[in-house]
Amino acid sequence: MVKSESSPPTSKPSSDPLKTSFKLQRQRRLFFKARMSKFDLSNPDSYNDTFRGFYTLFWIAMGFYVIQTLIRCYEQEGTILSAGFYRLISKDGLTLLISDMLMVSTTLFSVLFSKLLVWEVIRYETVGFVLQHVCQTVFLFFNVYWTFWRDWPWVQSGFFTLHTIVMMMKMHSYTALNGDLSMKSRRLRQLKAYLPKLISESQNGPKENGVPGKKEDPLHTKHGQISSEEEQHEVEEEIKFLEEELVHGNTRYPNNVTLMNYLDYLLVPSLVYWMEYPRTDRIRPWYILEKAMATTGSFLFLYVTTERWILPKLYDPHMSEPRVIVELMFPFMINYLFIFYIIFECILNAFAELSRFADRNFYDDWWNSVTYDEFARKWNKPVHQWLLRHVYAQSMESYKLTKTNATFVTFLLSSCLHELVLMVVTRKVRMYLFVLQMFQLPLIFFMRRPFIRKNAWLGNTVFWLCMLVGPPLLGILYCREVFWSNWSKSVSPVHHGVAV
Repeated sequence: MVKSESSPPTSKPSSDPLKTSFKLQRQRRLFFKARMSKFDLSNPDSYNDTFRGFYTLFWIAMGFYVIQTLIRCYEQEGTILSAGFYRLISKDGLTLLISDMLMVSTTLFSVLFSKLLVWEVIRYETVGFVLQHVCQTVFLFFNVYWTFWRDWPWVQSGFFTLHTIVMMMKMHSYTALNGDLSMKSRRLRQLKAYLPKLISESQNGPKENGVPGKKEDPLHTKHGQISSEEEQHEVEEEIKFLEEELVHGNTRYPNNVTLMNYLDYLLVPSLVYWMEYPRTDRIRPWYILEKAMATTGSFLFLYVTTERWILPKLYDPHMSEPRVIVELMFPFMINYLFIFYIIFECILNAFAELSRFADRNFYDDWWNSVTYDEFARKWNKPVHQWLLRHVYAQSMESYKLTKTNATFVTFLLSSCLHELVLMVVTRKVRMYLFVLQMFQLPLIFFMRRPFIRKNAWLGNTVFWLCMLVGPPLLGILYCREVFWSNWSKSVSPVHHGVAV
């Protein structure tokens, strides 16, 4: 949740050596608070949910679904479950683990960068801003290049690229906030040094020059000169404003710029950096065990669905594309739900418990979405908050874009990052996902029409039809074109009855 606040009178650049070269802006505060995720078994609200029985029914049905699939596999092949997909996803696992640890370790340079801002070796509004984006670009390029050089299979490539993007987003949020606070801290010191002089001059009469960072005529008396009393009041108001901006909870900048604070931020399941987050009282070992078991069971469902119901049909050259889409609608949707549950309910909650992060609002009721902008806001809250703060809001504040243009830029960046993942996975540029994701913009405009808004069930029906058709369509567009030869090399000549 973001709250927009109006700023008090701000400063503008001038030639005075005390004056800074940036426009002061109030931070768009993200209000983290203690709350639980909707499907958490320890959430007391889940017991009062009208549809809690359907949640229980879903998992019972999935249990019988796995049992039925394993029995069928044993009858057809004499084994409970094939290991072909496991061999694919476990290839070069040790190298992937070491590479991932090294990739995360390189982000520690963000602490050094922030220290240089604190020591005023560099200034964020000039060299710092450029250095920040250059380093992030090099970080992304090198890790993508490493993925190509290692020639990992699609699962390993996709995981490493996604984790690289996540770490880049964390780095950007950390350095951007500390950069903004470094400018405000320097401005605060200038004003505090200037205020005694201003008070002294106020007692002796008006002065002609303004506040540090002010043009000579932002405030006028009827004689065309600045009133010292008004100027003093404005400086005091700005000092109060800056004091508030430099404090989050009980933490004050630059006391947050430490290695331990950054390591804690890496563990916290939030892409938006804040000096202080709401915390729980303790770590519950049984809760982490519960999430570990839920992750293992959900991954089993995911594996069975992929191994038995998706790959054989996706790579069957004898099935027409329309039939494949129809056949894969349900398996792809099942996998989509499992991936969502594993990431947002199990993994993020486990990391939240380990870091005692109290705000578990990682998603809202996206399944009730009527429009795609509502879906974008609800299904992945950590990414939504990052895009809202660092792309949407920043593009309007820094580049004066309209809300419509800022929305377009946000969707454009998101689409490019999604397409980058698939480019690395497939080793080719096809832009299918990019086109479909950007197509959401006219779809959002269409679904905002009054005749759909007045009939929420209609908008929700269109949303779910798109969700059912979209994933299998993308699977065909990317996998059939690129992976058929790779898959045929990694499995036996005849796999699940599909002739290679």
